[in-house]
Amino acid sequence: MTDERRTGASWGWVTQLLAIGLRPAWQSWVYRRTRQRQDARFGRPAAPAGSWQRLGALAAYERDTHGVTLRTGQGCLRLDVLAEDCLRVRVSPDGRLPELFSYALVEDRPQAIDFDLSETPDALLLRFGRNVCRVARADLTLTVTDTDGRLSYADAEGPAWSGERVRLSAQLTPDETGHGLGERAFGFNLRGRSYALWNTDPAGYQRGDDPINLCIPFYVGLRGRSAYGLFWDNPVRGAVAVGAPGAEDRLVFEAESGELCYTLFTGPSALDVLSAYTRLTGRMPLPPLWALGYHQSRWSYMSADEVRWVAQEFRQRKIPCDAIYLDIDYMDGFRCFTWHPRRFPDPAGLISDLKAAGFRTVVMIDPGIKVDRSYRVCREGLALGAFVRYPDGQLFVAPVWPGNCYFPDFTAPAVRQWWGTLYRDLLEAGVAGVWNDMNEPAIFSSDARLKEAPDYLVHDYEGRGADQRTAHNVYGMQMVRATREGLERLQPERRHLVITRSGYAGVQRYASSWTADNHSTWDHLKLSISMCLNLGMSGLAFTGPDIGGFAGEADGELFTRWVQAGMLLPFFRGHTAKWTGRHEPWAFGQPYEDICRKYIALRYRLLPCLYTAFAECARYGWPIIRPLALLDPELVDCDDAYLLGETLLVAPVVEPGAQTRTVCLPPGVWYDYWSGAKFEGGSRYQVEAPLDRLPLFVRAGSVIPHWPEMQYTGERAVDELTLQVYAGDGRSPLYEDAGEGKEYQAGAFRWSQFVCAATPERFDLHWEREGAYRPGYRQICLQLYGLARLPQQIVLDSSPVAWQMQDGCVVFSTDREFETVSVLL
Repeated sequence: MTDERRTGASWGWVTQLLAIGLRPAWQSWVYRRTRQRQDARFGRPAAPAGSWQRLGALAAYERDTHGVTLRTGQGCLRLDVLAEDCLRVRVSPDGRLPELFSYALVEDRPQAIDFDLSETPDALLLRFGRNVCRVARADLTLTVTDTDGRLSYADAEGPAWSGERVRLSAQLTPDETGHGLGERAFGFNLRGRSYALWNTDPAGYQRGDDPINLCIPFYVGLRGRSAYGLFWDNPVRGAVAVGAPGAEDRLVFEAESGELCYTLFTGPSALDVLSAYTRLTGRMPLPPLWALGYHQSRWSYMSADEVRWVAQEFRQRKIPCDAIYLDIDYMDGFRCFTWHPRRFPDPAGLISDLKAAGFRTVVMIDPGIKVDRSYRVCREGLALGAFVRYPDGQLFVAPVWPGNCYFPDFTAPAVRQWWGTLYRDLLEAGVAGVWNDMNEPAIFSSDARLKEAPDYLVHDYEGRGADQRTAHNVYGMQMVRATREGLERLQPERRHLVITRSGYAGVQRYASSWTADNHSTWDHLKLSISMCLNLGMSGLAFTGPDIGGFAGEADGELFTRWVQAGMLLPFFRGHTAKWTGRHEPWAFGQPYEDICRKYIALRYRLLPCLYTAFAECARYGWPIIRPLALLDPELVDCDDAYLLGETLLVAPVVEPGAQTRTVCLPPGVWYDYWSGAKFEGGSRYQVEAPLDRLPLFVRAGSVIPHWPEMQYTGERAVDELTLQVYAGDGRSPLYEDAGEGKEYQAGAFRWSQFVCAATPERFDLHWEREGAYRPGYRQICLQLYGLARLPQQIVLDSSPVAWQMQDGCVVFSTDREFETVSVLL
C-alpha cells in the first residue's frame, strides 16, 4: 500500500473530478436544448390559486361491509375501517371512488372489521374498536376520540380542493409535538414550520435545509404519553405544515394533484401507532446478522489493492468489521453492473479473499444508465423500452456520473423484472449487498431547474400511466423494490441487504437507508441522532449516518465521539468523500484508534440486544432506537440521546472538548453501565465523560445479554452468553436465530423473556423461552448488579450455586440454560 493511498491524496480522483466538471459541452448543451423544446410543448405554468372548495352538508349515506360512504351536493367522503385502530378517509369532489392504488400499501383490500354506525341530530357516529369517529352533518368534518372521550384526531377546516390541488387541515392540540415525516435535517420535534414532500438531492445539507433525499408523508403526534398517526397517501409534490407561523394550531397537508386520501392511526401509544402503520405499509425484513456489524466505506476505494490493504489493516489492528463498500469507481466508466478492468481485474477473486477474511462486499448501483449502445445494459433497456420518455415518445436523457444517461421506469413491472436479472453476475462474483444511490433521481446541472426531471415525463405506473409529479417520490422506492425482488429471485435462500438514499412510505419493505451526504461537524453529529429518531418514527428504522461525516475533515475527537454515538445506532458505517483525508478508525492515531476499537468491539458484544431490537422491528414495526420521550414526555426535546429498545440509554457527547455531559434520565431506577452505580430517574445528572467514556445507562429490572468479542459475525460459534442483570422489576426480550438464511421463517427462532422481580428479601430472575431454535451455549455467566446487600444464597433451579464478587457485582456461571435464579438476601 503506497503512502499516497494511505493519505487519500491520490491525484486519480482529482483528474476524475476535473473530467466530470469538464464533460464535453455538447452533453449539457443537448440536455438543455432538449428540455427547452419539450418545456415549450408540454410544460405548463402552475394553475393560479383559486378558492378552496369543501364537501358541505350531508345529503345521504350508504353503509357496507367495510365502512360508509357519505354524499353531499359537492362530492363524497368515504370512511373505511381497516382495523380497530385504523381508519382510512377518501374524498372525491366528483362523487366517484375508483379502486384505490398506492405503492405504499401491502394490501389494498381491507378485511371486514366490526363497526357500529348510529345517528344523532347533528352527526353520524362510527364506532370501531375503542374509538368513536364523529362526522358532523353540517360539513362532514371528523373528530375521533376513544370511548372515554379522549381526543385522538380532529379536523380543523378538514378536507378541501382547488382545481387539481388537494388539502387537509387538522387541529393541533397545545401540548402536541410533531415527529416522523421521513428524513429531516431538524431536531426531533418538528412543530413550528412547513416541510416539503418532494425527494431532493441537495448534494450535501445543513441543519434546517429542506427538503432532502427521503420524504415520508407520515406524521406522528405525541401528546404526553398518548399518540396518533396520520398517513397522507399521496405521492404527488406537496408539503406539510406542522404548526407553521400563522397557523400554529394547524396540521396541514397539501399536494398539487392526486387523490385526497389519508389514514388515521389512533394509538393510543406511539408504539401502537408505528405497529399499525407498518401493518398497513409493510415491515422491515429481518436482515442478515452481518448487516448489524461495523461497515467501512469511502468514495472510493480506487483499486482492489487498496481494498485489500483496508481489510488487512482492520484485521491486523484487531478492529472488528463485517463489510467493505465499493463506491462508483469500481465500475468501468461509471457503467452500472460492470467492473473497471484495470483497477478491479478479478472481482470474484477479490471478493472471495475478503470473505475468507470475514468481510462481505457491498457495491453501489445507480439508476442512470449510460447512453452507449456498446454497453449491454443500455442495449437491453432500449430493446425492452425500459427507459422513461417525454410525452412525444422521445427518450429522456440527462447527465449524471457516466455522462448522458437513460433512466429506467421502475414503475413498470417488466422493467423491474429486467432490472432484477442484472444482478446475476454481481451475485455470482460473491457480492453480498447492494447500495442504490442517486435514486431521487439526481441529475447534474448548474441550473437548479434542470437538476430535476420535468413534471411531464411519462411513467407506466403499473399500466395506469402517470406523470413525473406523481412518480417522482416513489421512483427510488420502486428502484429498490426491483433490486430486492431480483435478489430474492436469484438467491431465495439468503437474506439480503439493500440500501437506498430515496424512498416513500413503505420503502422499509425493500431497503434500509442512511442519512445521505452529511458533514464532518459537531452539529451534524448531534443532528444524526434526531434524524435517525424521526426516520424510526416514520417506519424506516434501519438507518444511520455516515460516521465521521461524508463531506469535510473530521479530527480524531469528532470521529471518536461519532463512533461512540453510532455504536448502537441501527446502521453503523464509516464513509467519507474523495476530497477528504482517511476516515478509517485508525486514521487519527492514538488514543483515538484504541477508543474506536473499544466501542466497535462493544457493539459486537451487544449484538444480542441490537438483534433483538431489529427482530422487534421486523415483527411489530417498532423503532429500533427510540426517543426518551416514549418513557418520559417531559424529555421530548432531548434529541441528543436515545434508547435501544427500552433497556439501554445512550447519551453521547456531541460538543468538542467536553469532559462531562448532562444526562436526563426518565423516571425509575437506572444503572451506569460501566460502574454499576445506581441513579434515580426523573432527574438530570452531570456525569463524567472523558474522551474514552460514552455515558451509557441500563434500566433497572433489565437483563443485557452479551456475546464474546469477535472480529466479525460468524468468526466463532457463540457458545458463551453473559447476562448482565440489573436489580429491579422488569422484562427484557431476547431474540435468537441462525443470523443468516430463511429458516427462521419456518420456525427456527427463539424468543426469550427475562423477568426480574425484586423485594427487600430476595431477587428472582425467570427465563421464559418460546421457539424451536437452540443456540447451543456451553456456558452462561451471570453478573448481578444493584442487589440491596450481599446474597445469603443463590439457587439455580433448586440447586445452590457458588458465587463471587467481581468488579462490584455478584458473578456465577452455569453450563446449562435455567428456568429460575433466586437470590436470597
